[in-house]
This record gives sequence, C-alpha cells and structure tokens, in this order.
Amino acid sequence: MSLDEEYPKTFRNVSARLRALLEIDPDLSQRAREDYATALNAMADKARDLDDIVHRLLNEPHTPEEIGELLIAFELTTEQIRGHSDTIDGKLYEIGDRLKVMKAAGAVKS
Repeated sequence: MSLDEEYPKTFRNVSARLRALLEIDPDLSQRAREDYATALNAMADKARDLDDIVHRLLNEPHTPEEIGELLIAFELTTEQIRGHSDTIDGKLYEIGDRLKVMKAAGAVKS
C-alpha cells in the first residue's frame, strides 16, 4: 500500500457529542445540528491527519517516491476539508454571534 492510501486515517466519531453541544443554539434545526456536527467531526479528523502527514514528512526518513505519496495524501486531505467547509460556510460565525449574545443576556450559565 502506498503512503497516500493510508489516509484518511483518523475516525474519532464525535458527531453525536458535537450535535449535543450545538443544541445550546435554539435557532438550529435538528438537520442543521446534524450537518454541522458531521462536518466539524470530519474536518477535525482531517486536520489531525494533516498534522500526522507533516510529522511523518519531517521526522521519518523517506525516499523521493514516499515524499511524493505523502504530499499527495496532504493534497487529498485538504480537498476533503474544503468539501466539508461548504457545509459550515459562515454558519459558525452566525452561531458564535448568537451564543455570545445569549451569554451577554445571561441566558447561558458559565
């Protein structure tokens, strides 16, 4: 198996916990919470994979072919992150702003 075929590698499945966390925003539909939680989980996993790839590039000896495979793995992983970013495109700003207002209004306990 080539090194680029080892990725995606990280599968932490924290979507349910993220979905529960997003329930704090009463303006989000169940479908939106599910979509955002899935996207956040996938993007976080891919970010961890990117970190792993860079770590391997910098800390392991590799042939030129293996370096090429890891660079391809990095590019493929960033493409997956871009795909999920379409789901959250600006929505986290909106959610964050609503939650900051709720905190200022005393609606959320510290």
